[in-house]
Order: sequence, then structure tokens, then C-alpha cells
Amino acid sequence: MDVLIAIYREIHPPLVTLLCVAGTVGHILSMATLASMLNPTNLLLISMSGSQLVFCVNYLYTILFKFGTETLCLTPLWGWGWTASFLVSVNLSVMVHMTGVFHVVALSIVRYFSLKHISKVSSTLPWFTYQKSVISLVVIYMSMLIVCGPIYFNSEIREVPYHETCVSKFPALNGTVAYELHVRNKVLQQVIFWLFGSICKLIPCMVLFVMTFFILDRLKLIRQMNERFGNQERDRRYDRTTKMILIIMLIFIVVEFPQGIMAVLHSMVDLPAGAQEFGDLFEMLTLLTSCIIFALLCSMNSSLRNELYQLFCRRFQRWSDERKHRRKNANCVELAYLVNGADKNAVRATPRCSMERN
Repeated sequence: MDVLIAIYREIHPPLVTLLCVAGTVGHILSMATLASMLNPTNLLLISMSGSQLVFCVNYLYTILFKFGTETLCLTPLWGWGWTASFLVSVNLSVMVHMTGVFHVVALSIVRYFSLKHISKVSSTLPWFTYQKSVISLVVIYMSMLIVCGPIYFNSEIREVPYHETCVSKFPALNGTVAYELHVRNKVLQQVIFWLFGSICKLIPCMVLFVMTFFILDRLKLIRQMNERFGNQERDRRYDRTTKMILIIMLIFIVVEFPQGIMAVLHSMVDLPAGAQEFGDLFEMLTLLTSCIIFALLCSMNSSLRNELYQLFCRRFQRWSDERKHRRKNANCVELAYLVNGADKNAVRATPRCSMERN
């Protein structure tokens, strides 16, 4: 077991860095593409991608900060300012992670009521409007701020006479003052673990589990209605989008439910050695989930896939045309120079590409 833990500690930083970079690039692309075909549902997806983007960038900063302070032992990073930035990063990580989970729960609820509205034969107007989308986002972010309230008071920055990890590797650094994060209140920490495990993990997973059956039941009803009325195109469109949402829901349940159990257990008992590695593993799975969400959005949404393709094609075509234009102008100026000799005024006076027009 110790050998496996040692191996995982070695491969964890590069794997997490790769996932952070991939997730960052993926969510930037998805946000840019969804913004070009904005609608109420895509507005919710843009917000979800935004929270995942912040999570990836913030976790990348956390990894680099720990590498600089604990591996490279860069003493400037031990200062109060850098330690305060790390405290902000820790709190922000919890907040955006919770926001991402709440987005998935909101997306499942919105999808269920959208399918319920679609199942009415007389329904012609969309149920999920921009107003409802904005209200959903306000509820998500306000809920996150309220639930995360105790986290803001859990940690504090303290001055220590030396950095324990680095002094064991570099004895010459003994006596160098450092600032570190410390838990302010043990009881408050246990309450935070319980809140994080139950409200942010277990309860959302239970809601997603129940909503999965509700959505499947409503989707089955829509299929029966479409078979009766012959609306196969609408059946395929909503079936494809609903499958994507269901996969995202199931992935969140698989990844978040074990984390919730571990957090609740940690709030009641002391976990054995190796629990930190399991926590790092779950964080890596969360980052992997973030990358999978982008892959699902592209693979199962033809509109997003086509828009992303056109976005890249337009930019590449524009860059290619500009490059050809600059090359053609350079050739024309060179040709004019050869025709008019070394007279620079004559070169400037010669119309570009006049030889082509002749």
C-alpha cells in the first residue's frame, strides 16, 4: 500500500496539471461557442462551463503554489501575501465546486419540466425562458454563498519560525520565517466537513438519482406520443439532448457520492492514513469530470459541434487569406522595384499588383 501511495504521489501533479490545462481550454471553447448561439438553456450551460473553468484554473494555481512552496522551497512564496492568495484559492475551490454541482441539479430539474411541457400536445411556446434562466442562476449563486458561509471563517494565516517540510530537505533554511494556513476552530472544521459532505455532495446526488428516473419516465411518455402522432424529428432531438444530460448526471453521482460519504465520515471520526491520497484522487476525478462534460457537449450536440467547427474554420480561413494577401503584396512591391530600378519614389508610386491587372 505504501508503494502505491508513493507512486501516486509522483504521478499526481503532472496528471492534474494536464487535466487542468485540458479543462481550461475545453471550457473556454465551449463558452465561446455557446455564446454564439445563445438561448436560455445555453445560458445555464455557459454559467456551468464558467464555474468549471474557474475550478480548473484555480486548481492549477493550487498545484503550482504547492510545488513552489513544498518541492522547490521558494522562500518568497512563504510570505504573508502569497499565503493569503493561497487561502483565497482554497476557499474559491470549494465555492466553484459547489456551484458546479448545483448547476447540474438545476439542469436536471429544468430538463424534467421542459420534457413535461413538451409532452403536452398543445404546447407551442418554450417553457424555459431567459427570465427563468436568470432566476435559476441567481438561486444557484445565492445558495452557494449562503452554504459556504462557515468556510470563510475556518482558516487563518499564522507566522511559524520555519517551514517544516522544507527544513527537513534543506537544513540551511532553518530559522527562515514562514506563514502557513491553520485551522481556527476544530469544531467549525467538523461542521464544514459535514455541510460539504451532505449539502454539497450526498443530497444533490440523491436529487440527481431521483430526477434520473423522473426524466426517463417522462422521456418514455414523449416517445409513445411521438409514435402516435408521428413526430420523429422532435423525438430524436430531445432524446439526444436528454441522453447527454443524463450522462452528466450519472457521472456526477459516481464521482460526488463517494466524496460525500468520506466528508461526512471525516466530520465524525478520524480517517486512517492514506485518506489524503484518496482526497487527491477524488479531486483528480472531479477535474476529469470537467473535461468529460466538454467532450459530451461536443459529441452529443450537433449544433455546438458545427458551430465550433465553423468558428475554427472562419478564423483559420481569415488567417490564411491575410497571409496570402501579405505575400502577394510583398511580391508586387518586389516586382515594382525590379521594374523601376532602385528609385524608391518610383517604387512607392507604382500601384500594387498593376502587373496583374495588365
